[in-house]
Amino acid sequence: MFHVSPDQIIVLGFLALIAWAACNDAVEFKIPNSVSIGIVALYPLYAATAAAPVAWVQGLAVAIVIFAIGLGLFAGGIAGGGDVKMLSAVALWAGPKMIFPMLLVMSLTGGAMALLFLAAGWLGRRRAAAGIDVSLTAAAYAAPARLPYGVAIAAGASLVGLRLVSG
Repeated sequence: MFHVSPDQIIVLGFLALIAWAACNDAVEFKIPNSVSIGIVALYPLYAATAAAPVAWVQGLAVAIVIFAIGLGLFAGGIAGGGDVKMLSAVALWAGPKMIFPMLLVMSLTGGAMALLFLAAGWLGRRRAAAGIDVSLTAAAYAAPARLPYGVAIAAGASLVGLRLVSG
């Protein structure tokens, strides 16, 4: 018989919030504050219902460190505020055991996205320069000034969620 535990349902809620953030960032370049708030609000429920003990103090410490680093990146204009808040909320769930695998998946996904965006821009500019009707201006093919990095954060967060739901 198939059994779903309360902590697994909560993790599915976490994954749903992550998916919402990724989609919203991909379309609007914005991660709603309600996503980060929801991710943080679900964490105590998960910690209270998880079958195994949850190192919530260590998770909180990891989230604080990630937020401090992210705040510096935000102040330098390198990261968006929504990205910093979402990443910090996800770091709470990742804790010390999963933070590095999560950051690795996030970084690889972000790098792949950057390469795809650059390649699409290069290809579009080459087609426009060759006189091929692309029905868009050359400016439309310029490399974007920003990436929807919430998509990359969501990829890393999905690893965390899948590990938690699978036990």
